[in-house]
Amino acid sequence: MSIAISVKNLKKSFKNTEVFEDFSIDFEQGKITAIFGPNGSGKSTLLNTLSGILHKEGGEFTIKDFNHFQFSYIFQNYRESLLPWRTNFDNLALPLQIQNKSKEHIENKVKELQKLFDFNFDWKQYPYELSGGQQQILAFMRALVTEPKVLFIDEPFSALDYENNLRLREHLQRYYMLFKPTILLITHNIEEAIHLAEKIAVFSQKPTRVIEVVDNPLPYPRTVQSLKSEKFHQVKDRVFSIFQKAANL
Repeated sequence: MSIAISVKNLKKSFKNTEVFEDFSIDFEQGKITAIFGPNGSGKSTLLNTLSGILHKEGGEFTIKDFNHFQFSYIFQNYRESLLPWRTNFDNLALPLQIQNKSKEHIENKVKELQKLFDFNFDWKQYPYELSGGQQQILAFMRALVTEPKVLFIDEPFSALDYENNLRLREHLQRYYMLFKPTILLITHNIEEAIHLAEKIAVFSQKPTRVIEVVDNPLPYPRTVQSLKSEKFHQVKDRVFSIFQKAANL
């Protein structure tokens, strides 16, 4: 087992509220780990701290072979991450333009993602001309255009109807099986967690601790039919039982 991200004795608080006190967890390299827990349990705070958006107050963490150009973060407020003065194409191309990639390279990467996602935008339009779900897919595609080795995702399917939610999960799995990045996925949906993740880390209420990391043995690719399998429901029951204790339900 190779560890991609290691967190040791992390401390973080906001005013008089302690979120993390001696919080520790390891995330395996090349795995999708879902982070699941009660509201306010520090899920987004953890990703924001690991990505450098927030400063830790104690403890330490390491991200193996970290490279800014091979790291992506899909935020919960995805609309604010899209630049309204840039076309859809230029929004998607931005991470590659920052790296001074050639026009030919950028166009090839966009075509690859179009094929992978089976989704074609009007690239000359602007993000504000898209629906909320389309904006979320554009933000998703932009995060993957650099083929990140580490990917953070915070509530990635929240604006999508159920049909497109399932489709985007399928596309993410397809991308994952091709490139095997390390993915940390925050979700409030048990079904999403089990559909996508090999590990489900269940957090407690504040001050946060890891109650249990549940292994999910379902093989990839996990289709819509997988959602109806006995094994899927066994894992779901296990995660829900732990969550009940975490949320004091």
